[in-house]
Amino acid sequence: MAKNSGVTTELKGFVADTYALLAKTQACHWNAKGPNFIGLHKLTEAQYEELFHAVDELAERLRALDAPAPRGLAEMLELASLKDAPASLSTEAAAKLLAEDNSGLADKAKTIAEAADEAGDLATHDMLVARIDAHQKAAWLLRSHVV
Repeated sequence: MAKNSGVTTELKGFVADTYALLAKTQACHWNAKGPNFIGLHKLTEAQYEELFHAVDELAERLRALDAPAPRGLAEMLELASLKDAPASLSTEAAAKLLAEDNSGLADKAKTIAEAADEAGDLATHDMLVARIDAHQKAAWLLRSHVV
């Protein structure tokens, strides 16, 4: 049985949400257009690359807690609370949606970090505190692209 099974269950969902946000951010990167194209294109590239590393570290933390990481896209989609973006989303609307998603994940990370702290799991707590900072910064940067 996994250590801190309540925390690992929540962390598994957070991994799936982080993966979903990675895909949404990369889709915004691919489809950005308009007068601020280059700025948003570079910003979303940096953000999806950061999310790629984050999801790997989070999944490895699950394994360190003796819990399985999500396996495959079907399980990721089943576990994720973030929903896919509409196909016909303007670049500005996509930036706004990504900002909202990042803010939501910062809140979710805070909740899980508090549970990890209560369970005495300081490594998971600290990892999630770093995610709070990363998601809050990403949200702020994305909001700066929305008029």
